[in-house]
Amino acid sequence: MDKRAFSHRLIGQRERLHVSPGQLLERVEQSGYGPRSKEILREQVRHESTGQVGFALFNCPPAIVRGEGALVWDADGMEYVDMLAGFSVSNVGHCHSAVTAALAEQAGRLMHYFDLPGEPRERLAARLAAMAPGDRRRRVVFGTTGADAARLAIRLARWYTGAPIILSAYGGYHGTTGATMPTTAKGGMWAYFYPVLPQDSGHAKIPYSYPYRCPVGAAPEHCAEACLEFTRRMLLGKESPFAEHRAGVSNVAAILLEPMQASAGYIIPGAGYLRGIRELCDEFGFLLIDDEIQAGLGRTGRLWACEHEQVVPDMILTSKGLASGLPISAVIADDEVAASWGPGAHVGTFTAGALACATANATLDVYESEQLVKRAADRGAYFLDRLEGLRERHPILGWIDARGLFIGLEFVRDRAAKEPAMDETARMLEFCVREGLLFEKGGYYCAGSSSSPRWSSGRNSSTARPASWTGR
Repeated sequence: MDKRAFSHRLIGQRERLHVSPGQLLERVEQSGYGPRSKEILREQVRHESTGQVGFALFNCPPAIVRGEGALVWDADGMEYVDMLAGFSVSNVGHCHSAVTAALAEQAGRLMHYFDLPGEPRERLAARLAAMAPGDRRRRVVFGTTGADAARLAIRLARWYTGAPIILSAYGGYHGTTGATMPTTAKGGMWAYFYPVLPQDSGHAKIPYSYPYRCPVGAAPEHCAEACLEFTRRMLLGKESPFAEHRAGVSNVAAILLEPMQASAGYIIPGAGYLRGIRELCDEFGFLLIDDEIQAGLGRTGRLWACEHEQVVPDMILTSKGLASGLPISAVIADDEVAASWGPGAHVGTFTAGALACATANATLDVYESEQLVKRAADRGAYFLDRLEGLRERHPILGWIDARGLFIGLEFVRDRAAKEPAMDETARMLEFCVREGLLFEKGGYYCAGSSSSPRWSSGRNSSTARPASWTGR
């Protein structure tokens, strides 16, 4: 049968992606978790969709029921060092006393009242606007999730510029909703949107500098320059949908990217890449949307990762660690941009509710009082030094990406060939979970829940414990 035929290609692909409840239950029973954890996992398999994410990240995920600082415990009392920081959410540690106190106090006063102004909300808006880099005046557009922030930024960029196209980078991750999936470069996730792709003529991809495996084939030290030149050629030539430069025609509203890629394996671009993207945006008249949802809020040793190259974006996206686990997100945008539309242009029932805003303010207070950004830089320098020592002794550790506590390790079977050590990395993850260490594996060569060559760090700068490695 022709491999291009529907019955061979698509049906076979769907079967490879499908996992039955029975197969998930087998993983639960074969896991080393205790009886209480297994019962929670059985309940999940009985009642939740087979598409939930836990069994994609781990062969069988832990059932976490309690957290304190950088530690979490499962239902049977097994202790774990949480190098995921709750997936980049528990930036000040789990259940920080100042945060839980603010949450309780606000809950006794007002928990929620629609998408309307309130004291904690307006205090938070003013703080976020003042926290953005550069000396521009800013306004805030609130959302509920990180994907919501990306969606709002895309809408705002198109509204303000009148142009339709959003450029995003290969390896980028900006959400998995219908509105944001086109900007998230994950073919396996796209397959779940069939028969209609999460793509339209309003989105296109550009290369992202990944020095260890440069997408345009340049040496590590020249990867940033080569990726920028590739993108510039795409923008200059009239035989692309993006622009006809000589005629003064531009169809691009904005470039949306992460200053350091997270889901792709905690990849730090080559020096000058982000600054070069800013220069391209200025040259061709695009907005720059900087997605700091994972790399921002101190993890890299700077409050915003874009500050490592002194780049001032037109919009900054933040979420995840902003409220220590309560759902809230924000687009911090230039004044002129965010003041260009009218009342009712965006609305959400649970947007920037009183609980989330009070908790976010308390979280930011902890950042200031405990100097968490500086602590991330200091501890990151310590970890990088020790990891370089490991790399000298262990050939399997082929590459280290590190800024502050934003750390990714890439494992290879052969340093010269850079062959990904996928099976070895999968075994490391399973071993570490059994021993009480949580991190994520992923990256360009990650194959589902059983193999991947990178560890990347989901750990936030704010905790006093060691940095994490994952490879989200």
